[in-house]
Amino acid sequence: MDIGSLDLNLLATLDVLLTEQNVTRAARRLNLSQPALSARLARLRIVLGDQLLLPGPRGMVPTARAIALRQPLRAALDGVRDVVATANPFVPSTAEGTVAIVASDYVQYAVLMPLVLRLRKEAPGIRIA
Repeated sequence: MDIGSLDLNLLATLDVLLTEQNVTRAARRLNLSQPALSARLARLRIVLGDQLLLPGPRGMVPTARAIALRQPLRAALDGVRDVVATANPFVPSTAEGTVAIVASDYVQYAVLMPLVLRLRKEAPGIRIA
């Protein structure tokens, strides 16, 4: 399997598809069109080398491989959510770094000058280049 072909959106799509077992409902839940979700499912099938979900009498029926992936996939996505949720919040007063901005003279004067003045007070470790 070529893991380089996978991205987090595909894995999240598979998780929702396995939960809903219906392409239309899964597409609605992911705010995608049904054709866009079908295209993602096609990519997943290629990358994982399995049909994953097959048409059934009432929606889609997961294959044995899809059933085996369900729990580990859910655990992996929960782990990603935990990492993102526990990330340190942005605190301007302690932030450090340089932000490069390209702008015309007018924008530099009208927009960036007030921004720089405010940054000096609220985020002294941030530099504008």
